[in-house]
Amino acid sequence: MTFAARLAFALFLALALLQPAPVHAQSRRPLTVSVGGASVRWRPEVRLNGILRDQALRDALQNGLPLRFHCRVEMWLKAEPFDQLVGVQEMSRALLRAPLGEGYTLEDGRVQRRYSSMQAAERALQGALAPTLHPATGGRHYYLVRLNVETLSLDEVDELRRWLRGEARPAEAGRHPRGVERGVRRLFVRLLGLPSRRYEARTAIFRVG
Repeated sequence: MTFAARLAFALFLALALLQPAPVHAQSRRPLTVSVGGASVRWRPEVRLNGILRDQALRDALQNGLPLRFHCRVEMWLKAEPFDQLVGVQEMSRALLRAPLGEGYTLEDGRVQRRYSSMQAAERALQGALAPTLHPATGGRHYYLVRLNVETLSLDEVDELRRWLRGEARPAEAGRHPRGVERGVRRLFVRLLGLPSRRYEARTAIFRVG
């Protein structure tokens, strides 16, 4: 497929995805977080509450565009005069439609796991984003969770896998024109308004010890 054809396809897809979501879907809280008990060392329990009910995200997946999920969990100690950030955990996964429409794949840049339905993939995603962070000392704590969901272009899949593995993108001598073309494609996809979401949730303050 030529670059011009890809741009035309992206424009057509964007127009479809820009349709407003139903009110009942907008009113849901896709991300929540609570605190587990002493038996799990007060770890945060992050819940994805039907996050893929979002029609724009579903449409992106159905049309073959990958979704990148990046979850950042912060553990804060309630203190005076300022709260203290005492722990951070970050996790990332990519969700793609499997070739020939045969289910969905969830990957971390190294391992791909296939699921037969979107619901099964979402359950696996929640498990993959389960944090292991927990307080190491007593005191009053709380958790703050941020989840970013980004729609990528098809040309970004290889770059995504490198990023998930924590690899820096290698320099490509003599490839500046192609790099510029890729950057233009990415900017074009963003400007078209393909869906991206940012969610945030926080626990109540809890005491340890």
